Amino acid sequence: MKFSLNIKLGIIAGAINCIAWYAFSKSLGYYELRVDQYRYYVTLLVLLFGIFISVYMERKNQNGFIQFKEALKTGFVYTLVVAVFLGAFNYIYYKFIAVDAVDYFLNQAQKTMKEGKVSDEDILKNLEVIRSYFGSFRMLMSTVIMGLILSLLSSAILRKKNPMVAVSEN
Repeated sequence: MKFSLNIKLGIIAGAINCIAWYAFSKSLGYYELRVDQYRYYVTLLVLLFGIFISVYMERKNQNGFIQFKEALKTGFVYTLVVAVFLGAFNYIYYKFIAVDAVDYFLNQAQKTMKEGKVSDEDILKNLEVIRSYFGSFRMLMSTVIMGLILSLLSSAILRKKNPMVAVSEN
């Protein structure tokens, strides 16, 4: 089975993102919310550079020309591969690696609420954020939406119509 270049790049980028996520969590400790913040930064960088590179390489493979639709498809396929990797690793991470991290975060929030250090509104907001951090589907969808926006941007910037095709269409 032969994979296209954007799928290969997506697999590599997904693996890099998962390795970075695991390295951050191991170095900061599995019970640190900042790990997710760094993971989002790495995801944004992987998507930003990877989409542009995959669209550029596809354009290069087509003799320097690519239509908007083809560029968008290339970037979106790359995004889907990365998003599936991250969604699967998110499930594996919280199911097998950091099993009790969610319970720890909820207990810390309840402890803070009982001590009266923050208002009830802030606690409810934090609990909502904590619960939302651990959904594999939410991670998958946020990555897809972010990737779609970056794919649209890169497609608009890197598209270049072949003048020979435009002449033959008229």
